[in-house]
Amino acid sequence: MNNVFTKILLGGALAGAFGGWYYQSTQVEKVRRQLSGTQVRMEELHGKMTASVSSAKTEASESIARMNEEVAKARREAQTQVAVAARAHSNAQKQTQEVLTSLGTKNRELTEQLGTYKSEAEQKSNQVEESLTGIRGEVGGVKTEVASTRSEIEKAIAELKRVNGDMGVMSDRIATNGTELAALRRLGERDYIEFNLARNGKAQRVGDIQLTLKKADVKRNRFTVDVLADDRKVEKKEKGVNEPVQFYTAASKIPYEIVVNKVSKDSVTGYLAVPKVTIASLRK
Repeated sequence: MNNVFTKILLGGALAGAFGGWYYQSTQVEKVRRQLSGTQVRMEELHGKMTASVSSAKTEASESIARMNEEVAKARREAQTQVAVAARAHSNAQKQTQEVLTSLGTKNRELTEQLGTYKSEAEQKSNQVEESLTGIRGEVGGVKTEVASTRSEIEKAIAELKRVNGDMGVMSDRIATNGTELAALRRLGERDYIEFNLARNGKAQRVGDIQLTLKKADVKRNRFTVDVLADDRKVEKKEKGVNEPVQFYTAASKIPYEIVVNKVSKDSVTGYLAVPKVTIASLRK
């Protein structure tokens, strides 16, 4: 009986042990499967992480490479700009130095020229001053001469004679010499045309008329002329020196006057006095 009980206990123990082993085996296998799944997931995660890290490294490398390239490009451009700026600065300094040198040369030349001009100007100023002094003296002399001439002319005007012409018309004034004729011109009442009429049988134009000397008597100071005016010929016979020889024309209601101041053997010298106011001028 004891053997049977012992066997029963032993069988029970074995059954318990087997059950325990089986349970443990089942749990171990379950744990193993869990570990295996975990390991797979960890490997997948590791693979993803590795791929992500590799991609990130690649992107980072590419970014760094691009950045390095951009930095190198910027450095090259900066170096180029620095070189250009350095050349420009060098050229600017060179040009500035050339300009300064040129300006210095021009300044010296201008200074020399100004000195020359100043010297010449001073010389010319002295010459002008000397000339002005001379001119002042000449002007003073001219003024004196003018005053004297004016006085003579005024005296001559005062001495001018009023006489009757050969037609019985009172002459304005007659001149017997050059000074008195100048005085008449100064009065401006008539136009005066001087002539020297030769006795050659030919008519000579004087103003708007023609004169022909027919006779000249030196001893008696007499002369005879033909006057041609408005296609009409009039003989003025045996007229005397400084006698107004008068005649009318269609152009004026005031008589023209011929005054002979000198009778020579073959010529007479005098002037023709023409009224300034004519019918033609009144009609304008």
